Amino acid sequence: MIAPRKRAGRPDWLVIARRELLERVRTPWFIVVTLLGPILMVALVVVPVVLGRVGDQTARVQIVDRSGRLGPALVAALAAEKWRAEVVADVDEAELLRRIKADRIDGFLVVPPEAPAGGAFVYKGDNASAEHVMRSLNHVVYGVVLSARGEVLALPADKVTALLAPVDFTTRHTTGDTEGTSGLAAFIVGYVVMFVLYMAIVLYGANVLRSVVQEKTNRVVEIMVAAAKPRALMLGKILGVGGVGLLQVTVWAVMGVVTINQRGALLGLFGVDAGGWSVPPMAAVDVAIILAYFLLGYFFYAAIFAAIGAMVSSEQEAQQAQTPVILILVIPMLCVQLVANDPRGAVAEVLTQVPFSSAILMPMRWSLGGASPASVLVSIAILAASTYLVARLAARIYRVGILMYGKRPGLRELWRWLRY
Repeated sequence: MIAPRKRAGRPDWLVIARRELLERVRTPWFIVVTLLGPILMVALVVVPVVLGRVGDQTARVQIVDRSGRLGPALVAALAAEKWRAEVVADVDEAELLRRIKADRIDGFLVVPPEAPAGGAFVYKGDNASAEHVMRSLNHVVYGVVLSARGEVLALPADKVTALLAPVDFTTRHTTGDTEGTSGLAAFIVGYVVMFVLYMAIVLYGANVLRSVVQEKTNRVVEIMVAAAKPRALMLGKILGVGGVGLLQVTVWAVMGVVTINQRGALLGLFGVDAGGWSVPPMAAVDVAIILAYFLLGYFFYAAIFAAIGAMVSSEQEAQQAQTPVILILVIPMLCVQLVANDPRGAVAEVLTQVPFSSAILMPMRWSLGGASPASVLVSIAILAASTYLVARLAARIYRVGILMYGKRPGLRELWRWLRY
C-alpha cells in the first residue's frame, strides 16, 4: 500500500476516500458478497414455503393406551394428519425408547388411565422439538378427548362436531393508517431490516479499525501523514469504506423491496400460492430512512473504531479495545423485543432517540408503524449531532495516536489528547 497521490484541485480526504473505495470494490469478494445478499433474500422467501409444501411431514408413532378407550380414535385422527400410528400393548417405556434410538419409530404417546376425564398425555420422540408437529399432535389429542367427553355426556354427534369446529382467527398489524398486514410478517420485515443494519455497521466499522491498525503496524501511515493531514486521512478512510457499505446496503435494500412487493409472483414461479400472508409494503421513503440511518450509524461507530485503531499498536490490542464498543452494539439487539412488543411505547421512544441504539432500532420501529415522521426527524437530528461530536473527538485522538507506538494510552493520556 502506498501513499495516495493528490491530484490538482482535489482535497486530500477525497483522494484517500477514492483509493479506499476502489481498493475494496475491485476485489472479487465484494462482488460475491454484494450478489449473495439478494440471493439470500429470495431464498428466505422461497425456500421455507417450498420445503413446507414438499417436505415429508409423516411421523411414526406408537400409542400406549392405558385408558383402553382412546387408542383407535387417536390412530384414525393421526392417520388423517398423514401420521403412521398404531396402538401397542405390554411394551414398557424402556423398549419404546430403544425403538426411537434405533429409528424404528419417531416417538410414542402415553394415554393416562383416567382419560378422557383427566390425566396428562405424555409424548416422547425425536420430533418433539418441531413446533408444527407438536401443534398438530396437540390438536389431534384435544379433538379426540373432547369427542370422547361428548360421548360420556351423551351429547349428539352434530353438537360434538360443532364444538370441535376450529375458530377462524386472524391477526393484522396496524397503527390505524391502513387496514393492516400480517403481524408476523411485519415483525419479520422489521427484524431483517434491523439485523442487516447491525451487521453492516459492525462489519464496516471493524473494517475501518483493521485498516488503521494495518497501516500503523506496517508504518505506511508515516508516509501518508507526510502527504496529508491526519484528519484528512481519517475522514477519507471512513468515507471510502462507508461508500462500499452504502453501495452494498443500497443493492440489498432495493432487492429487499422488490422481493417483498413481488413475493406472490416470485412464489408463483415455483408453483406455490403466496396465500393470505400479507406483507407490509415498502416504499421509497422506507428505503431512504434505512439508508439514512445506515450512513449516520456507520459514521458514528466508524469514528469510534478509527480512534481505537489509532490508540493500539497490534491486532491483539485492537480486539481487546473494541470489545466495549461491540457490547454497546449488542444492547440494541437485546432490546428488539421491547420495540416490537410496543413500537409506540415510551421504552421504544427512548431507545430510538439514544444515538447508540437509534441507528439500529429506529428503522425497525418505523417499519412497524410505531414512529411518527416528527419522531424520526428528531432522532436523525440527535444522531447527526452526536456523530459530529464523536467525529471531532475521534479526530483529536487519531491525530496524536496515529504516530505513537509501544503501549496503549491510559485515560489520563487520552484526556490530554482530547484537549491538545
